[in-house]
Amino acid sequence: MGVASDRLSSLPDSVLLHILSFLPFDDVVRTTRLCHQWRTLWSFSSTLNFIHRSKDLFSVRKFVSFVDKSLINLHGNCNSLLKLHVEFPFKRCFTSDVTVWVLFAITHQVKELNLVLSNDDGDCYNLPKRLLFNSYLEKANWVSCRFYKVQAVRWDSLRELRIGSTEFGDDIVRKIVAGSPCLDLLELDNCWGFRCLDLFGGKVSKLVVNGYKEVKKFLDLELEIKAPCVKVLELKGCIRMNIKLKNVRNCVSVKFDFHSKNPKDDECDNFYEQQGDMLMAMFGSFSHVKDVMLGTWCIEVCAIWLIGLILSVMAFWDSPWVLFTMISCECLTLHTPIQKRYLPGIIRLLKNLLKLQTLIIQMALPYFEFEACLIPVVNDVYSVEGKLQLSVLPRGCGHQLEKIRVCGFEGTQSGLEVLFLRDLLLISANIEMMVIEWRSGLQNSIRDASVEFVAKTLSNVCKRSKKAVVLFKM
Repeated sequence: MGVASDRLSSLPDSVLLHILSFLPFDDVVRTTRLCHQWRTLWSFSSTLNFIHRSKDLFSVRKFVSFVDKSLINLHGNCNSLLKLHVEFPFKRCFTSDVTVWVLFAITHQVKELNLVLSNDDGDCYNLPKRLLFNSYLEKANWVSCRFYKVQAVRWDSLRELRIGSTEFGDDIVRKIVAGSPCLDLLELDNCWGFRCLDLFGGKVSKLVVNGYKEVKKFLDLELEIKAPCVKVLELKGCIRMNIKLKNVRNCVSVKFDFHSKNPKDDECDNFYEQQGDMLMAMFGSFSHVKDVMLGTWCIEVCAIWLIGLILSVMAFWDSPWVLFTMISCECLTLHTPIQKRYLPGIIRLLKNLLKLQTLIIQMALPYFEFEACLIPVVNDVYSVEGKLQLSVLPRGCGHQLEKIRVCGFEGTQSGLEVLFLRDLLLISANIEMMVIEWRSGLQNSIRDASVEFVAKTLSNVCKRSKKAVVLFKM
C-alpha cells in the first residue's frame, strides 16, 4: 500500500489535478487526508463539480453552505476556471447563493458553466445580466434557468449550449443565434413556449430538440424549424406538436426518435392519419439526406398509416408511388425491436430505399405502448400454418445493401428476429458483412443456446453467398 501511495504522490501536480477533475468536489476535499502533498492541492483545482441529489431541505442547506465556503477558499489560488458544474434541487430561497457562484465563475473566466437546478415546484433561476455578455464561455448547460427580460446576448466564444426545463419565446432563440457567432451545438431539453426555431444568420450545425413540455393535445400547436446551416438534426422525446421543417437543405444526418404518447379519446379519429401526414411531409424535406435514424414511434406510425391507406386504396401497395421519400438514404438506423407490429413499416422502408448500403438495427424496447384497440390487425406476416417460415421481404429490395449491424440482440427462439435477418441475407446479393452484437447482461446459458440456434439458422444462407460473413460480438 505504501509503494502504491508513493507512486501516486510522485505524479506531477498537473496530472493529479486532472485526476481530481473527474471527482465531485466533496470527494476532492477528502483527498487532503491522503498525504501532506494533497492538503493544499485541492485548492488549485480548475474543474469544480458540486453535486447534491437529496431533496431534504436541511441537507440542501448544508450543500449550499459547503459550496459557499469552498469557493471562498478557492478564490485566492484560482486565476481561471475550466469548468464549474453545480447540480442540486434548487429552491427560490437559494437564488442569491447561486448568483454568487455564477459571478465567481464569471470573475474567474470560466470556460464551461453547468447549472443543473432540478426542482419539483417550478422554481426557476433567473440568469444574471452579467452572464449574458461573456467572451470566455465556451460550453454551457442550464436546466431550470430562465432568460429574464433579455435585451441581447453576446457570447463570442460559446460553441455548445444546452437549455433544459424552462420556458422562452421565439425572440430568445433569435438573440442567442445572433449573439453567438461560434455556436455549433444547440440542444433544447423539455423546454416550451417557443413556436419557431429560426436559426437563420447563425452557424449552428447541430440542433437537438429533446421533448416539448406543456402541450395538452396533439396538433394544438405548431413547431416550425428553420435551420439553413444545420447539418445534424435530432428530434427526440415526447413532442405533441405539428412539426414543420423549412430550409434544411444543408442537413446530412437526421434522427427522428420522438413520440407523441397514446392519443386521448377526442384525438382517436384522425390521430394516426395526422401523424402520418406530418411524418411524410418531414421525410419529404430530407430527400437528399444520406444518414437517417428512425425510432419506434415513427416506424409504427408509418406502418399504421400505410395499412390504413392500403385498406382504403388497395392499388397503392404495388404502385410506383413512394411512401418513404428519403430516396438518397445510404445508411439507415432503426431504433426498434423486431416485432410483428413494426414489420410492415420496416419492410416498406427497405423496399423504397434503393441506395441503402448500411442498415443498423438497435433492438431496444419502445418507451411506450399503443392502446391495443387502436392498432389495426396485422395478419401473421411470418406464419404459415403456425410455422415461422414465410419470407415477406420482396426480392431486390436490398440489392445495394452491403453491411448490416444488429445491436442489443437477444436471439430469442421465437424465431422472428432470426428469420428477419435470414431474409435480409437472402435478398441482399451484395451483402458483405452482418455483425450481431448481443445485449449486455444477457445470461451466458441463454446466450450460448441462442448463438447455436441463430448460427444454425443463418449458416445455410451464408453458404449461398460468396461474400457474406456473419460475426457475433459478445
